[in-house]
Amino acid sequence: MIVALVSGEIGAGKTTICQKVVESARTRGVTCGGLSTPALVEHGRKVGIVGVDLRSGERRVMARIDRDLGGPRVGCYYFMADAFPWANAVIASAVEAGCDLLVVDEIGPLELMQGGGLIPALDLLDAIPRALVVVRLSLVEALRNRLQTKQWTTPTLPSLRVFVTTLDSRDRLPKEITGWLFDPQHH
Repeated sequence: MIVALVSGEIGAGKTTICQKVVESARTRGVTCGGLSTPALVEHGRKVGIVGVDLRSGERRVMARIDRDLGGPRVGCYYFMADAFPWANAVIASAVEAGCDLLVVDEIGPLELMQGGGLIPALDLLDAIPRALVVVRLSLVEALRNRLQTKQWTTPTLPSLRVFVTTLDSRDRLPKEITGWLFDPQHH
């Protein structure tokens, strides 16, 4: 099991990097699944989050900043009531289908501080060979500790590496992450 954690500050391009890694993986014939969460932009301004099922291409508005959508509020985001049940079903379906690369975008305060949101995805990681998990920079250590103390079904801990995106690194990271995930000499 190989887990790449993609981290960085808010707006650093974590989701864009994941999308580029998925594109590169697909050109290698890798089956990708899971959840990507690009920004919902209206009139040139980020107003929310869209969930994208990487297997089917289905897109759903998950959260907005400008109105209550009936679900949990996290920071400035108001989530849809069904956002997390849908997102967790997308991730579980990708694992059940046997994807070679699972994307979980994003593990944040709701998951690591409150045990909500996409936290069920972390229990599915050892059912697939590779995972690409987005996590905020301030939460990398909390996620790393959770993954290192998790009861894995395999006798060895996963190979884990953190990739931090910055203005200087974001252009080279997709290739670096893809190499680390799929080329054995990188381990």
